Amino acid sequence: MNPSLQAEAVTGAGRGACVVAMFGAGWLGWGLGTAKAFNGLSGPVFGFAALVLAAASVYTIRNGRQLRKECPAGDAARQRNLLKPFLVVALIEAVSICLVSILAYKLARTDLATDWCAMIVGLHFLPLARIVRARIFFVLGVLIVVWCAGCWAMLDSNRIAVSAAMGTGILLWGACVSILWRAQRLLRSARG
Repeated sequence: MNPSLQAEAVTGAGRGACVVAMFGAGWLGWGLGTAKAFNGLSGPVFGFAALVLAAASVYTIRNGRQLRKECPAGDAARQRNLLKPFLVVALIEAVSICLVSILAYKLARTDLATDWCAMIVGLHFLPLARIVRARIFFVLGVLIVVWCAGCWAMLDSNRIAVSAAMGTGILLWGACVSILWRAQRLLRSARG
């Protein structure tokens, strides 16, 4: 692979991992908080894991930028062309989350709001995978949707929100680790 493309891939992977790590922390923290599972051990472990993933993401971004300085001539036009479709997907996601939240409230099933919102998050990864050319996002999106559909179908109303939030957070953190792993392999390949 072209070193300048590798530099862009590493930088993009770091950004993606950072966003996925933050949202994973949000979803997992939401689930743990709803389950009242934070205690003297789980709270610090959760916080430490979130910090490690965020720090590893920032480290990857910095390495990608350093590699970009060593191998300039990246495709800045492609990066600009990603913004518009990304914003369209994000807008559709936000509107959909608002609509399903209102629907869950109107149906007096607020327990389903978390599950449906997580499904929308999963669905948003499907077009996002194509936009940023990251197959991991497609796999992540499918796994989140399948997990949430399973929660909705198999769990009682008391456990749907907790399971959907925790499962989504764990899947997001798993994707973050996978993205960072691939970025480090690309970085070693570019420098080796």
